[in-house]
Amino acid sequence: MGKKLQTHHSEKGKGKCEIHVDLKQEMFYIKYYDNNDKQFFVEDFPSKNLRYVEDAAENWCYGIKKLEGYN
Repeated sequence: MGKKLQTHHSEKGKGKCEIHVDLKQEMFYIKYYDNNDKQFFVEDFPSKNLRYVEDAAENWCYGIKKLEGYN
């Protein structure tokens, strides 16, 4: 389990995503949720810094980043 750091909401109404950190593995990851707050995907970012993961979350919220099989 990790600690939630941030929540980002989609401007296009497709849900939200949360940035978490796994302190044991020293890794960030994003949990993606639909409009009903049902988690549908988790993406790990090993060896990436927080800014990189924030950009990924923001890009998904703006519709720039696509999740394979979910868009």
